[in-house]
Amino acid sequence: MRPPRAGPVRAAARLWGRLWGRLWVWLLLPWLLVLAVAVVEVTGGLQGRVVHAGPLLSPVPALAAIRGRPRDVLAVSAAALAVGLAAAPGPDMVGADNSPTALASLAVVSVASLVAAVARQRREGQLVRIRRVAEAAQLALLSPVPRRAGGLRLAARYSAAESDTLIGGDLYEVVVRPDRTRLIIGDVRGKGLPAVRTAAAVLGAFREAAHYESALTTVAGRCSRAVARCAREMGSGDGDGAEGDELFVTAALVEVQGRELRVVDLGHPPPLLLTPDDCVPLAVEPLPPLGLVHGFTVGWDDDCGLTVHTRWRPGDRLLLYTDGIDEARDENGRFFPLTGALEELREVPTERLPDELLEAVARHTGRSLRDDAAVVAVEFVEAEVEVGEETGEEVGEGAGGIGVEAGEETGEEGEPGGAGETGEAPRRETGRRRPDGIGEPGKAAPSGSHTGPGERPTP
Repeated sequence: MRPPRAGPVRAAARLWGRLWGRLWVWLLLPWLLVLAVAVVEVTGGLQGRVVHAGPLLSPVPALAAIRGRPRDVLAVSAAALAVGLAAAPGPDMVGADNSPTALASLAVVSVASLVAAVARQRREGQLVRIRRVAEAAQLALLSPVPRRAGGLRLAARYSAAESDTLIGGDLYEVVVRPDRTRLIIGDVRGKGLPAVRTAAAVLGAFREAAHYESALTTVAGRCSRAVARCAREMGSGDGDGAEGDELFVTAALVEVQGRELRVVDLGHPPPLLLTPDDCVPLAVEPLPPLGLVHGFTVGWDDDCGLTVHTRWRPGDRLLLYTDGIDEARDENGRFFPLTGALEELREVPTERLPDELLEAVARHTGRSLRDDAAVVAVEFVEAEVEVGEETGEEVGEGAGGIGVEAGEETGEEGEPGGAGETGEAPRRETGRRRPDGIGEPGKAAPSGSHTGPGERPTP
């Protein structure tokens, strides 16, 4: 049973965390103590009483050394020593024998605090340099996704479970080709450096294969073999052989080509399609994860496991995420309501959606994320103009408004594109008709309209 005072305890912990990060708090406390001792000594002297509050100055330098810089510790130590000397009793007063001991203790604590502050400042400098290296590693491992690509608007965010950690076992990447855009999101089994190493191997294989392989399943196969290679290296090297035998990566690969979505799901939570009216997971056929699938699937390089989704329309959004999102729990063990949260975030722009979603997860878990979390949001802004689709293979109408296909009515032999007696079939009309009437028989094309490559307007 949860303790009844867990709420106030958690609130006190959050308050302490906020105060710990405030430099001015730790600089103000020692000065307040010095001021209090000075006021007490002066007030006692005016009233003719001996207070002996000087020993209270001993912790002043130590308080300043917690967060203060060396010069801050030096300044407050000098002020404490000055107040201690001024408050020291005379030789004929009560307690005069203890005054040198108190001043000596204050001096020793001041020197020790100054040395501690210098050492702490050096360590903080080292941590800053290490963090910069980690940021460079994050950029190399998780490169920033483009904001716009091929009629898409994209945004991605990553949140590590461990504090002050920038990279972990979750991964994502976007590769833009002239005719399509490919994405991957995945979660490596395990944590620490082995997980980072495996994620780097998967991303390297995906970036290379996504540019040159024609089939999305072939790309997934290349990534799976990269994971298997990492597992063999862990098993044969100095690492834990059992960890290498159990290494795998759950992933989802998505290909966007115009209005079509192709998805290969490898044991990963399926992407969510956010439409103006609904929020549903894509219907995919789950396959074994990366590292295992290429050994279990027969005919892997064919279309096995490939799902084509055709309800993708301008304004729709696709959300790819790792299990650190939907498996996040609150203090009562309740899972994060992903669908409900997305309904509340429906009006949030795509560029802010990952941040808002991660913030909702953080509120649900009480700022204690137990697993890495990655989110990629993709919005279909507009369809790309494709050859033979938006302009069509149909010859555009000229100024006279003639709306026939090339060679359809002339049928003359030797005419460009004609059918007639040459035996060639007339070109068929393909693609969708544009709403402005271009490509529709009997309507004139506006000036400046374009036709397909190598075509000329009919006179």
